[in-house]
Amino acid sequence: MKVTQAYRYALDPAPGQVAALASHCGAARFAFNWGLGLVKAALSQREAEKSYGVPDELPTEVPWSLYGLRRAWNAAKGRAAPWWADNSKEAYNTGLDGLAHRSALKRLRRLNKQFARRVGPRTPDGGRRQASARWVKTKAALGAAHARVANQRREGIHKLTSRLVATYGTVVVEDLNVSGMLANRRLARAVADVGMAEVRRQLTYKTTWNSGRLVVADRWLPSSKTCSGCGAVKAKLALSERTYTCIECGLVLDRDHNAALNLAALAADVAQSCGETQNARGGAVRPGTRAGRAPAKREPRKRGTLRRKPEAA
Repeated sequence: MKVTQAYRYALDPAPGQVAALASHCGAARFAFNWGLGLVKAALSQREAEKSYGVPDELPTEVPWSLYGLRRAWNAAKGRAAPWWADNSKEAYNTGLDGLAHRSALKRLRRLNKQFARRVGPRTPDGGRRQASARWVKTKAALGAAHARVANQRREGIHKLTSRLVATYGTVVVEDLNVSGMLANRRLARAVADVGMAEVRRQLTYKTTWNSGRLVVADRWLPSSKTCSGCGAVKAKLALSERTYTCIECGLVLDRDHNAALNLAALAADVAQSCGETQNARGGAVRPGTRAGRAPAKREPRKRGTLRRKPEAA
């Protein structure tokens, strides 16, 4: 059987490279703030036009979409940021992309409130009536806003899942109680916007297409409560505790990083139990096993899918 050796590398940038990375991060933030100021100025101009009696058919255009923000940025970057050529254009695009998604969500909330105030085809007692023209117009705008947010979310999920399966041979996800997380009013909007079920669905078929493996950690696996250094498990860990501190070995690190290390070790355990080795995509897993680890559920292989045949040595 042919075995491909894989290597992992850690970035150790020189001082000049550290400055370049910081410059790119600052460029993304600058583009975000610049675009936010542009959107606010356009909205203020619209309010002024309403007070002047400007018809609704001729309002100032607000660059809600990524395309509109990029077009405005390309036209003004020479004046707004004369140093823009010092960084990659993708740095600025990253900041504008984040702003476009936030703007779309804000516009969606505003249109929902506006739609609720319009005179629709239903009376409060359930009867029928003629819907107002503003209700029809707001309904069309609300539908377009929903489509824009859905398209942005779908594009982001496709990019994420495609990058994961192209980079790693084994991908681990957790079987979380999403319905319970949605009951928390402070987290419901952020959890729903992530689209966890869609992420898992795409990883299921994309790992099959790329001859990879999807490992689903059991819902009751204490990945956040378990120390990735010594394996000690805490009895309780509040959601507000964002730094994990082990009282057994003294390990201190970010809570999410600790959980990721435990899931990576789980992937290594599953690979070794199946007699597999890392492939050239270099899954981020750690060698070695620990006793007492909870079992993992695997996504079933669908009928008709091709299995990778071993090559002769």
